[in-house]
Amino acid sequence: MKILHFIITLLLFSVIFISCDPKDDESSDPNVINGDTNIGINTVGNSFGASVKVGNDYYDVGDSVYIVSNNNGVVTLRVKADLTQIPALDVINDAVPISYKDQNGKINVDVQFKCTSEGIQDYNWFTKPGKYHTIAKFDAKVGDSYPIKNSDGVDIVRTVTERTDQDDFPYGFYDIKTIKVEEDPKIPGIKNIVYRVNHKFGLVWFEIEMEDGSKASSYFFTDYTN
Repeated sequence: MKILHFIITLLLFSVIFISCDPKDDESSDPNVINGDTNIGINTVGNSFGASVKVGNDYYDVGDSVYIVSNNNGVVTLRVKADLTQIPALDVINDAVPISYKDQNGKINVDVQFKCTSEGIQDYNWFTKPGKYHTIAKFDAKVGDSYPIKNSDGVDIVRTVTERTDQDDFPYGFYDIKTIKVEEDPKIPGIKNIVYRVNHKFGLVWFEIEMEDGSKASSYFFTDYTN
């Protein structure tokens, strides 16, 4: 059941993207992204959905994720999901903070992200206080890396390990180009995290590999198609 805890943790984590610190505007900093924030995927009303797979089983969590505001590129997502009716996800539900839930115990929370024409970042909640961590810049080359230091002084590095430059990754009814990024999160029990990013759709897929060899993965779909 440990793997279920991490799949929902990363599912929530995957939508907690937030803008870079406006003080850090040096283009050489790997954890700064600039570019145009007025892009289609940031449009208010766009909705997202996740297909969660653990082992060979898929779970329907009745999720609803949609953009409620875009304030100069800082985009707020409203995230809703009901884990209460799925016994197999009890461990996951117990792991979600009470502050993320409504009075009926269903997930209901607003989170933020930033995705620009240059790349995508997330808010690294493993640090105290949190820091902004690049998942990928869209002009990335294989070997590019995005380091960050956590609150314990441990270096966490995301490294670009593949850039397809051709439509070969299945994404709903499409095949799309992706950039593959891998990370050792330095979390006990987790061996590796893999992200797939697309210049048009942002974060489209991730996979968690546990130290025991088991894996969990999730697509992250958007209804934006233009």
